[in-house]
Amino acid sequence: MDHNVIAAYSGGALPAAIGIVRLSGEGTLDVLSRIFHPRARTGFSERNKMLYGELSAADGRTLDLCMACVFRAPHSYTGEDMAELYTHGSEAVVAAALRACYAAGARPAEAGEFTKRAYLNGKMNLNEAEAVADLIYARTEQGAKNAAALLKGAVSGPLRDMRESLLTLISHFYAVCDYSDEDIEPFEYEQARARLTDCCARLDELYQGYLRSESVTEGTPVALIGRPNVGKSSLFNNVAGFDRAIVTAEAGTTRDVVDHRVTVAGRDLRLLDTAGLRQGVGEAETLGVRRSVEAARDAALIVAVFDGSEKLTDEDREVISLTDGKTAVAVLNKCDLGVRDDVREELEARFDDVLTLSAVTGEGRGALLDWLADHAPDFTQTLITGRRQAELIRQARDALTDAARSAEAGMTADAFLLDAERGANLIGQVLGEDVDIDIAQGIFDRFCVGK
Repeated sequence: MDHNVIAAYSGGALPAAIGIVRLSGEGTLDVLSRIFHPRARTGFSERNKMLYGELSAADGRTLDLCMACVFRAPHSYTGEDMAELYTHGSEAVVAAALRACYAAGARPAEAGEFTKRAYLNGKMNLNEAEAVADLIYARTEQGAKNAAALLKGAVSGPLRDMRESLLTLISHFYAVCDYSDEDIEPFEYEQARARLTDCCARLDELYQGYLRSESVTEGTPVALIGRPNVGKSSLFNNVAGFDRAIVTAEAGTTRDVVDHRVTVAGRDLRLLDTAGLRQGVGEAETLGVRRSVEAARDAALIVAVFDGSEKLTDEDREVISLTDGKTAVAVLNKCDLGVRDDVREELEARFDDVLTLSAVTGEGRGALLDWLADHAPDFTQTLITGRRQAELIRQARDALTDAARSAEAGMTADAFLLDAERGANLIGQVLGEDVDIDIAQGIFDRFCVGK
């Protein structure tokens, strides 16, 4: 048996219309030829051509009539010879197909082993490999787009150029020192400082992007806050499009933060329905109120909900205080019951935007959706999302900051370039160069089997 060949199911949940069984490694064609018999006379002589044929089970009997395709090295995902079988997607067929692969010489693939081989064979760097995992587990459209950009090298490309620039700077200095008799351009200290400062700024931009990346991967958090029974949960359900939160006439129904993801005009939002803010309640509701305050503090956007038919209370004014310094809109709910002019005037004095709506009838819903779309961030910059990458980038930024400051203070180049070299090495670790094998393995352990 050739244990260099790995096999795994690579499709979605079964049963499905099509099941995908993937193989990779030297000897893949030998394994495939034992279990799949194409109808075409040319067989697998033509690269990347899908063929129709019979798939044999481990006992030699025909298991399925399906398609297969061969991807020859190095022009494949893993950089090795690969093949994929496209079977009918029943659990029985897929399980039997895998047993046939194992009987023919393959072994079960480990989690993420296909992508690990792609990394080891130079088909992608470690940063791009991590983007594959981000793409698989993307929970929002923006998150998927960001992961796809990372996979295309939107961040690793500039990082590689930055590292090369730093290494060129360092090697130039040592060349001047070691070959002083040669006709080499002198080392310019001011140019070195400027280059180090520029790299610091670019690395800091990447790190600051990581701090904002949760909004891309999870959706921009939008907290709905207000005192009990102003209609937060009804409004939450209205925007969500179904009854996600419990709505009753009893005050204090919501005891915890309820969240739901929605897409508004292409913006991915994470709606947070919170407990009504009030004092003198039981322990469970008090905890819910505390979490409401935390949700308001951490949210990117706040929808402050008020009962437009009633005078503002001390609890309403506490809600208003939570919006200080935040991007917030005041919503006068229950407009079907009428809206008090004094309430509108007071809110207009505190908020840039005041909307009137009815969560029950849906009147005014469009204006709120427009406000959310206008104020939710539209992420066009590709953001680092991995903690490992972000921490290395932060360390590289700090090392280059130290180098730039030393250069500005007039220290000798051999002193400040040590920090520059450390920064370049840290950038290399982001890309997977000289990275500890245990760290790399931990990254691939995130993957599902078959990817």
